[in-house]
Amino acid sequence: MIMPTPRIPMAELLAAAPRGDGHAVLVLPGLGHGDPYTATVRTFLIDIGYDVHGWELGVNFGPTDQLIVAATDRLVTLSNRYGPISVVGFSMGGLFARLLAGRMPERVRRVVTVCSPIHEPARSFWLPMGPVVGLWGGGDLDRMAEEIRHELPVPCTAVYSREDGLVNWSACVDSSDTAESIEIGGPHVLIASNPEVLTILGKTLARAATSNGDQPCD
Repeated sequence: MIMPTPRIPMAELLAAAPRGDGHAVLVLPGLGHGDPYTATVRTFLIDIGYDVHGWELGVNFGPTDQLIVAATDRLVTLSNRYGPISVVGFSMGGLFARLLAGRMPERVRRVVTVCSPIHEPARSFWLPMGPVVGLWGGGDLDRMAEEIRHELPVPCTAVYSREDGLVNWSACVDSSDTAESIEIGGPHVLIASNPEVLTILGKTLARAATSNGDQPCD
């Protein structure tokens, strides 16, 4: 059964959202998706006042060595130009976001993960991972999982849904001291067009620290 995409009350969401401070935001797509997947989210964030960027790396095939290096370079390039940035990651994109923030906290203001299984990801997706794990080679998912499960050195918001249907919702919760976890409704397949997600992003990014803003990183 094909699930209909919910109507997004964009005018109402834009009117209610706090205005952004103009800082740069990097948005990372989920597994099997590229930048078109996050187009609605990026447009919303641009409209409320952020300098928003896609990852520009094609399809997210998971933690291959090539994609990890490319995502790292993308963060470095943006933070060199704009200073520390906020990073928003959907599903697998959230694992990348945590990896980047853990390795380069001086380049990241805040991380937001949306339905991202940050605990035991290989065992938290309700689908067979075997066919794709072989693609990741040296960028082993278990190695990534060990690195991202630790408390982040930057503020983090973890969004989860008990109605996810694709990912174990409890694996998406971050109970560390530097994080907050926020529950939404709705299935995983619609998270990039979920009005609750847009509302949370608007409010969360408005709280991102501005003390490091507008100063390029060395």
